[in-house]
Amino acid sequence: MTAPVISPTACLTFDAVAEAASLAESYARNAVEFALIRDVRGAAYSLNCAAKALAAAASTAQTLHPADGGGR
Repeated sequence: MTAPVISPTACLTFDAVAEAASLAESYARNAVEFALIRDVRGAAYSLNCAAKALAAAASTAQTLHPADGGGR
């Protein structure tokens, strides 16, 4: 079985998704730390940033789907 061929553009898209998801993870970890020390502003800010980063990752990942839905 051979591996599927991934275009250079798709590779860059995967990299962008990984970067945004990693950023979301960092903000989520910060939110945990702020919550543990009872810092409301820090937790809220970190959660907001995590949500935006995760939304960016999801939005970017949508470009990897075929336009016709790939038969789904």
